[in-house]
Amino acid sequence: MSNERDLLSGLKDIPDPAAHLAARPPPARVDAPAEPSPTRPARERLVVGAILAGLAWILLQTWVEGFRDDLGSPRVALPLVLLAALSGLGLLLALLPRARGLPASVRALQALVAAVAVGFLAAAVLTSRGDDVLAPLSVHLECSAVALGMALVPFALAALVLRRSFLSAPAWRGATIGALCGLGAAIGIHAHCSLDEVVHVAFAHGVPIAAGALLGAAAGALRGRA
Repeated sequence: MSNERDLLSGLKDIPDPAAHLAARPPPARVDAPAEPSPTRPARERLVVGAILAGLAWILLQTWVEGFRDDLGSPRVALPLVLLAALSGLGLLLALLPRARGLPASVRALQALVAAVAVGFLAAAVLTSRGDDVLAPLSVHLECSAVALGMALVPFALAALVLRRSFLSAPAWRGATIGALCGLGAAIGIHAHCSLDEVVHVAFAHGVPIAAGALLGAAAGALRGRA
């Protein structure tokens, strides 16, 4: 018995391996969000409403600026129709859940951003007549300003509706949505501006795509994670 008592008393001399954890200050208190998160059906309605509102804004701005005279020609209309299809299918791919409710993978998003860039550049080449003279800088800046104005409302609506809605890779998801919003604005400005010089279309008409990808990535990283 004395040996057992000696062993038990010796346990008190063994240092506590978790003593440093107990000495740590308690974690900071995290308050619940002040505003309730919308349910999945409510969020879906908000997303659909935002898409329709953004589309209506681009169409309205294009109508205000005026449609180009050759909009109905196959050389102009066909690439615009294909880009519009790419924009719609891209939004479905980026927003709709996959099997077991999982979102699109990062690789799929990266491929989609690349498809937007490549598709728009291909459309710029296809619609070019090849004999256009390089436009002055003022024309480039004017078209860029109009294109960014067309993209302003879709950008704002996407940032508002999709905040705290990305479970993973929020920067990539935000960049993808932003690039697709910018593609819609690029379609709008190309339906207005009849200047088909490749450099002008790629940079002046394509600026909302690049701006949307960058702003979307920043907004996703800051406010996109659920």
